[in-house]
Amino acid sequence: MANTMFNDLEENQVTFWYQTFEGKKDELDENGEKTGEKIITYSNPVMARARIGPNMGNAADSPFGRDIVYDKSISTVKRLPINEYSRLFIDVVPVIKEDGTTDTEPDYVCVCPQLGLVQNVWAIKKIAGAEI
Repeated sequence: MANTMFNDLEENQVTFWYQTFEGKKDELDENGEKTGEKIITYSNPVMARARIGPNMGNAADSPFGRDIVYDKSISTVKRLPINEYSRLFIDVVPVIKEDGTTDTEPDYVCVCPQLGLVQNVWAIKKIAGAEI
């Protein structure tokens, strides 16, 4: 009998989107001139499916340890490029423009990835002021 403990059950998965950190670029003013400031850039939103669960349990049995404060967790057997610099759209759906970009603000950030041999889990935290 196969062990299905770590299988992703389709009925437990929900759709969400993530953006990965791409770097910093020069900020330009209305004339196209550099302002001297840098702005952080992210990838276009990427759709994914995984189980998103609430922050449950206590610090003693948390896979993230005692010092990680998070609101929800994402778990899947898939390897997703989500890390501490990623932004997530969990309770909001980004409006994707024709060029793949979005002006929709994400509502979560990743605070701690735990990548295993079989199961991968990410602790995520609600961004202060993000609307539901």
